[in-house]
Amino acid sequence: MTRTLFTLLLLLAPPSFADTLLTLKSRVEGLQMPGQSPDGTARVWIAGDKLRRDDGETSTILRLDRNKLYIVDHAGKTYSELPLPVDLQKLAGLPKDALPKADVQVTSTNETRKVKDWNARKVKVAVTSAAGLKLDTTMWVSRDIPSYAAFNKLLASMAALQPAGTELSRKLEQIEGFPVLQETQAEVNGSRFTAREELISVETKAAPAGAYDPPAGYKIQPFGGIPR
Repeated sequence: MTRTLFTLLLLLAPPSFADTLLTLKSRVEGLQMPGQSPDGTARVWIAGDKLRRDDGETSTILRLDRNKLYIVDHAGKTYSELPLPVDLQKLAGLPKDALPKADVQVTSTNETRKVKDWNARKVKVAVTSAAGLKLDTTMWVSRDIPSYAAFNKLLASMAALQPAGTELSRKLEQIEGFPVLQETQAEVNGSRFTAREELISVETKAAPAGAYDPPAGYKIQPFGGIPR
């Protein structure tokens, strides 16, 4: 009797091994983005402490269970393996304080709105540096997406790979919610561009086999910068 009941409970329980697939739509105006998906679609797979984002010819894989970040270049069939937390200064072999610094201001507000089906709160992110960088981003973040903590760790790791990105990386990881909509006005050395990224859908489905590892047959190489 007990064994029969246990079997029934297993059949009725939702599968705990299912992955989450997030589909995002991106658009950049005023800046060439080689290697980006032609339709601006990015796909993010999340399974607990494993995460993968696909952007055209580039994939980034975060393995918190290994404390590793993988940058995959599909065009060159290569990948780089980086330890977490990401330290660009060590990766580049630069002396202390050699990288430029940036002033980062993150302002949480009480302003709320619906973005599709998700309840979101407005967060303002402003970045300026003496090197001529200025970013003004409006983020609408939602706690309705339960995997936001893992996704924000990926955002933080990617930010840390940019010059002057150390402080931005630290503050992105602290944001409470998934950025269901981001809109950025940017200026880099006098050149201006805008960027927009929006979450389109959230699905529960099994990821392709090997999704959270670099593809078989790809060659490992030292990190030389994000390929796009």
